Order: sequence, then C-alpha cells, then structure tokens
Amino acid sequence: MGNSRDWQKEIYEMFGGMEGRYILFNPRQENWDASRPGEMDYQVRWELEHLEEADMIIMYILGTSKSPISLLEMGLHARSGKMHVICEPDFYRYDNVRITCEYYNVPLYTDLDSFLNSDSMATSKLNR
Repeated sequence: MGNSRDWQKEIYEMFGGMEGRYILFNPRQENWDASRPGEMDYQVRWELEHLEEADMIIMYILGTSKSPISLLEMGLHARSGKMHVICEPDFYRYDNVRITCEYYNVPLYTDLDSFLNSDSMATSKLNR
C-alpha cells in the first residue's frame, strides 16, 4: 500500500552490487490505485504468479504494520523451501510468525541487516 519502508529498494541495491545475473520481482507500485477497474485483479494475480516463479522469496514484516497479505503469502509459501522472513519483534503477531517459521524450517531474521549478512545470502552470492 506504499505506507512502509521501501526495503525492496535496499534489496535491489544489494543485489546490484553482487556478481551474477538476477531478476527481482517487486510488487510495489508507485502509482497504486485500487479504485481503477481491474487493478486489484491484476496486482493480486501478478503477485501470485511471481511468488510461484521466484527461486527465493524475501518477506519483510515491519513491527508497525498489520501485513495481512504478507501473512497470507507466508502461509501459502511456508512449505516451498524458498521463503526467507524478516519480521521485527514488535510486530503484533511476531510469535505466530516465529512459531510458523520454526515449524516449517523457514529462516527468520529480526532485521534487514541480519538477513543481508546471513549464510543464506552468502550462499546465494557464491552460487550465482
């Protein structure tokens, strides 16, 4: 909805500094207008298709957000083996996220820097 930190830009910049070729799917739209006819259908279908297509799903849940769609998408892809969740501990449903990640063996980080400096990212850098 455009009301949160543009963490996708930070991820984009990080990948831009890495060797290899990457395609990043970013659902954030600068001119989002849910009242436009067909906009919601287009956006939701685009996100679902690209979540399926992605080799790695990075989800960042801010502590100040409600993030119902992120929680839905996390549930849809928790078993995929390609999800990485960043969730700030002050998120109102942090324990739900923590327990779900633990149950499905999804890597969980409490901030963006922890993810960027993780073994998952180091492995990703080496394998591209």
